[in-house]
Amino acid sequence: MQNRIQGKRIDGVLGNNELRDYLANKEETAAVEVVKSSQDLYQYQKPFTRPIQTLLIAPPITIPRNMQKRCIPPLGLSYIAASIEKAGLNVKMLDAMIEGYHHDEFNGNLMTYGLSMQQLEDRLRQMPVAPDVIGTSVLFSTDLHNLYNVAKVIKRVFPESIMIVGGLHPTIYPKEIFEIDEQINGKNRTVDFVIRGEGEVRFVEFIKLMQKGLIDRKGDGLVGYLNGEFFCNHQKGTIENIDSLPFPAYHLLPMEKYLSINIPFSPVPQGNRVAQILTSRGCPIGCSFCASTNMYKRYRHRSVENIMQEIFQLKERYDIDEIQFADDNLTLNREHSIQFFNELKKAGLKWCTPNGTMINTLTPDLLDLMAQSGLYQITLSVDSANAKTLKNLHHKPVNLNSIPGLIAKAKEYGIFTHGTLVVGMPGETIDDVKEGFDYVKSNLGFTSISTFIAAAIPGSELYHQSLDKGLITREEARMIDTTKNKIHLSEMNPEVLETMVMDFQAEFTEIAKNRDPEEYYRKYKKLIESGRLKGAYGGRLT
Repeated sequence: MQNRIQGKRIDGVLGNNELRDYLANKEETAAVEVVKSSQDLYQYQKPFTRPIQTLLIAPPITIPRNMQKRCIPPLGLSYIAASIEKAGLNVKMLDAMIEGYHHDEFNGNLMTYGLSMQQLEDRLRQMPVAPDVIGTSVLFSTDLHNLYNVAKVIKRVFPESIMIVGGLHPTIYPKEIFEIDEQINGKNRTVDFVIRGEGEVRFVEFIKLMQKGLIDRKGDGLVGYLNGEFFCNHQKGTIENIDSLPFPAYHLLPMEKYLSINIPFSPVPQGNRVAQILTSRGCPIGCSFCASTNMYKRYRHRSVENIMQEIFQLKERYDIDEIQFADDNLTLNREHSIQFFNELKKAGLKWCTPNGTMINTLTPDLLDLMAQSGLYQITLSVDSANAKTLKNLHHKPVNLNSIPGLIAKAKEYGIFTHGTLVVGMPGETIDDVKEGFDYVKSNLGFTSISTFIAAAIPGSELYHQSLDKGLITREEARMIDTTKNKIHLSEMNPEVLETMVMDFQAEFTEIAKNRDPEEYYRKYKKLIESGRLKGAYGGRLT
């Protein structure tokens, strides 16, 4: 009973592994009722005689070396910092990425940017008050090595601090976080606890108890060691009312640094001062290659009033002129979308959707309303232009026949359209990929497109299928590069697939430029006039 998951397809595909265990024991995906545990308090250390001090650190970021470096405030940590402040507790933030944005280090085809570890250590030693609790987050598995590098520095500078880790990888694979730590550091572990799932409530509760020197051994989503014994609690609850969360604590970050660099999530903005906003959490679609849909399965949206309050606050405080919505699916709830876009007109801002928008949720009348409210670019998650691949391998419901009409309608409004493709899935053939590429070139008049080689991202169904088939190791998954076919998930020749992708990207770019030179120039005007287009973006135009 305990190992049952909602949804027959997931239940039939996943074997006995961490992802199945995770999904089977949290409220939003368990097939049986999840019973929450009562507190079991443990005296971890002496109570603090002064207000506890918390520091949240965003580590450096690792990406493929030919991808554009983004410059975005750490949204998740900013929400947690705001929740800590709302509870009347002390918190500071340090974003190692923005503080060392121009410092790059290379490892093969991967690049890490942000403060060097020596620079980070210098910054920490300059702090007037030593933090008692330090939290950090790992979203992508390629950033795990950054976590341990940062944690090692933290323990060297503040050996008495309590190190907390959250994020997607620690949420689904918490035991692995400690195992890797021990492989690197032996008995001198640098990570003390993992908090699984949404951290706004769990982290605040942890700090409140730690003020008294206490740990809840049955705390929802809490994982770690007590008295030398490992314990691992399931993440059970989900925040239902996300209006209850305070707006991200951007005032704790050097916002002018992000705004002046101006390379946000969608790295070719039309505005000069761009802010990122999340209006909803969760995506129930369940694409086989996606990990975030498993961490945030249940869709929850903020009220229109709440979203607009944040937008006007950002305008007032930071004089923003563009919004980029970070939602996994901005238009999933049609009624809410219509109400929101009608209100968004009042803000008078440009906006775009860096994450892919679910195509089947879009209609010409909704697109018309989005254009009226300031939409200048929409990203459409095609993922494959081959219907067989979409259905059998991606498990994604996309109506390919609707896309040409949506693109044409967007063009009428002067909206740029960006498409995303994922190729190289297990079971996919060269002919399947070629058929999809040909369809895109002949029928889909996107302004730009990004093509990624399928990666077995930890937390996805594809990852566990690939592990079971021996196509990938856990170590290889921590060095994933979606621009290369270094890890062969399909039977296609890796060099042939890479060449196909590069040739398609270059060919499509030329098609887009020749089809509508005015549209192409309008989108990339700033980069073209600065001479940075080719060097900065190569074939990956977004």
